[in-house]
Amino acid sequence: MDDAISPQQLRLLYAIGRLDRGIQRELEQGLKPLGLSPHQYATLTVLRARSGLSNAQLARRAYVTPQAMSQVLASLLDAGLVSRTPSDDNQRVLETRLTPEGLKVTATCDQIADEIEDRMLEGVPQAERHALLAAVRACVQRINAGLPGA
Repeated sequence: MDDAISPQQLRLLYAIGRLDRGIQRELEQGLKPLGLSPHQYATLTVLRARSGLSNAQLARRAYVTPQAMSQVLASLLDAGLVSRTPSDDNQRVLETRLTPEGLKVTATCDQIADEIEDRMLEGVPQAERHALLAAVRACVQRINAGLPGA
């Protein structure tokens, strides 16, 4: 069915959606040997960038519901990749941090993500990679989708 669409008819939104689904599939396959999901990896990277976040803050940044984040955190706690402690400001709020093992596993996940990116961008010159990233960041910013460092 996709073959029937000419390049001129292909909507950018559709192509980006397909790319997103492909990336998710590749991440799922790459992370499976580590026993992790893309949502767990996203949570680990968010925590590496900003430690001490609450469940609600993590859910917003990882694009999952607070209920789903509770499940993600429970699995990461069970695996010893994160720790949770009561906030100094509000004892009912638990702040989440990566453990040393969590940092190590996140670095391994980064290598998997790097391999996927390298395969996806094979043959694309470095200057075009930088331009693509800048364009995507600008698009994300314009629709208020949030992006670290944007």
